[in-house]
Amino acid sequence: MVELNHEEWCQINTIVANIYSCDNLVALRGDFLERIRNLVTYQKAFFDLGDNKGDNHIFFDPIAIGMSDSNLDDYYHHFESLDYAVWALSQNEPIVYRDTDLLPDKLRERSLFCNEWLKPMDVFYCGGSSIIESGTLFGSVTFMRNKKTGDFTDHDLEIFRILNDHLCRRFRQIFPNGISYKASNSPENDMMSKYRLTQREYEILQLLNAGMHNSEISARLFISENTTKKHVAHIFEKLNVSNRSQLVRVVCERSNPSV
Repeated sequence: MVELNHEEWCQINTIVANIYSCDNLVALRGDFLERIRNLVTYQKAFFDLGDNKGDNHIFFDPIAIGMSDSNLDDYYHHFESLDYAVWALSQNEPIVYRDTDLLPDKLRERSLFCNEWLKPMDVFYCGGSSIIESGTLFGSVTFMRNKKTGDFTDHDLEIFRILNDHLCRRFRQIFPNGISYKASNSPENDMMSKYRLTQREYEILQLLNAGMHNSEISARLFISENTTKKHVAHIFEKLNVSNRSQLVRVVCERSNPSV
């Protein structure tokens, strides 16, 4: 039986509190990935959403740490169908797993998924969980390690299991009818997911893009100018821009990819 120490339980409680208090899916998932790193070591990770309406299970809109856009694009467009964990993540009950339990090492190491997607990222081991409640798929969390760090342990899986129980309950609270891939595939969710913006930051981004000054934004949102300035600074940092002209260009490019 796996036993957790007092410090680990304190950190788990903090993560759980945020799961139930945060309503923004981008912030909730980003915070989860950041905080769990204090409990379970990993080099790369992503937390996506899921929709199982109809016959197909669709995973989409990932929040990632340590991964480039091209890594994620390659996965969803080319390698997801080769991922030996997908069948497990698509079951009607939540699972917590490590890939070495799903497939023998010799087969896993010869697979295209391992050789063409994992190894180029210097990744060798994967583990994670599926977020499913009452047969409804809400998403999945995947953590990755290199050979030097080693495989995920039973201790790590117990932490995943405890936290995944709360993720399942919380997602069911927020989305009692499940998450719609079609509804989530919108410019708002694209910008928020891409740059990990909070709902308030996205609102301010829209007003900045409309040409409003800080004082006008403050009056519109009933917040102080100092608060607005802080939000604007965070937005500039997340979008990696230094002025409003650059920000407008980024927004235009995301809204019109062909531009």
